Amino acid sequence: MNQCIRCGRKLKDKKSIERKFGPACYKKYLKELEEIGLVENQVTIDEVEG
Repeated sequence: MNQCIRCGRKLKDKKSIERKFGPACYKKYLKELEEIGLVENQVTIDEVEG
């Protein structure tokens, strides 16, 4: 099923379905990783594509 693994909302966008997070939840997830030191200066594909 195409649901966000963080909040359970239905995912509609292909990118969201592939990463299993909606856009807002994905940003929160990345921020949490950065806060605990698992991500440093990482660029997301969304930032590259603009």
